[in-house]
Amino acid sequence: MNQNEAELRWSASIPIASGLFALVVLFGGFFTWSIKTEISGAIVSLGRVEVERNRQVVQHQSGGTVAAIAVEEGGMVQAGDALLRLDGRQLKSEKNILDGLLFELAARRSRLTAERDNVETVTFDDELVAHGGVDHNVAELVLGQMNLFHARRDAAKLEVEKLETRVVQVGNEALGLEAQEIALKSQLGFIIDELKAQQSLFDRGLAQAGTLFFLEREAAKLRGQIGELAAQKAQLNGLITEIDLEVLKLSNTSRENAITQLRDIRHRETELIEQRAALAYKIDQLVVRAPVSGIVYGMRIHSVRSVLQPAEPILFLIPQDRPLLIVTRIDPLHIDKIDRGKRVTLRFTALDQRTTPELEGVVSLVSADSFEDDGGGASYYRAEIFVEPEEMAKLAGNSALIPGMPVETFIRTADRSPLSYLLKPIVDYFNRAFRES
Repeated sequence: MNQNEAELRWSASIPIASGLFALVVLFGGFFTWSIKTEISGAIVSLGRVEVERNRQVVQHQSGGTVAAIAVEEGGMVQAGDALLRLDGRQLKSEKNILDGLLFELAARRSRLTAERDNVETVTFDDELVAHGGVDHNVAELVLGQMNLFHARRDAAKLEVEKLETRVVQVGNEALGLEAQEIALKSQLGFIIDELKAQQSLFDRGLAQAGTLFFLEREAAKLRGQIGELAAQKAQLNGLITEIDLEVLKLSNTSRENAITQLRDIRHRETELIEQRAALAYKIDQLVVRAPVSGIVYGMRIHSVRSVLQPAEPILFLIPQDRPLLIVTRIDPLHIDKIDRGKRVTLRFTALDQRTTPELEGVVSLVSADSFEDDGGGASYYRAEIFVEPEEMAKLAGNSALIPGMPVETFIRTADRSPLSYLLKPIVDYFNRAFRES
């Protein structure tokens, strides 16, 4: 080997050795880094900003025809403000009918109470009298019951007067019989005296027996007439008693009828009052009011005369006085890595990324079961993320958060080395491959 060949071989080995040494250092350093270095794992998901307890749906229990709309999409309303009004003509007509029935029952009740208490006039309820001053129909009801009361009272008085007149007539007949009885008793006394005198003469032979027999027959006849008059007097006294009982029965029957009708009227009034209260509630509900303060969103009714179905959503209210929270969807494959208390990094993609900082939050709630997406049918778990007020204050100089704004969430999991990230797909592949049939 000459000198030139030796120099050429020496000059080529140096770069090769240097390259091999560099490769060893590179791969060794990379291997060491992949083992020693820990990288924070994270589950990336897309969420959005929501209001706590979400939006407030506004519905109507029974529905109806829309008569007026008082709000517009995006408008701000306060709790208790009128949102829309339904047509209530039918309900008001039913209420007027019930009011008329109740007024009629109240008038009848006042009249029957007066008949029960046997007073001279009817005392009507103050409410009935007040309505009678402004409502002609109610005034006619009051007047009609007043006239009926007096007519029935006059008829009862007339019937009692007839019976009392009959009592007087029967009493006069009894007095006539009593006078006849007195006269007959007087005649009987005279005949008895004459009979005694004739008996004395007959005993001395100065009178005939025929005269005695005649006087005895007359005395017996008078006694029979007196007894007959006594029987007639007893009949007349019994008739007077019957008439008195008829007068008392007439009064009691009228009072009992009044009590029975009052009981039925009170029962009917109770039913109608309950029906009127239910109608009044429905009429009050014709004006749909905001249950909470917030911004009108998602109006379903846009024109009057629209028909609103029962329990159909009318609109939604986004409350402005409730705290905001972040809600994200978790793939079921990653649910085993998610738990309450996990730290989360939030990135608001809708805001300027140059000036908007990333915020830190905590998983506050994970749904107990999965949900089905209405659109694609994919399953997901719902996770709520709470952000401390101090973190939210970092956005003071940026745009404010509004419900519905998208948020990119990074839910931190266990720390892993780079080597495990490289090897895990290969290991998983071989695990599945060796299990295939």
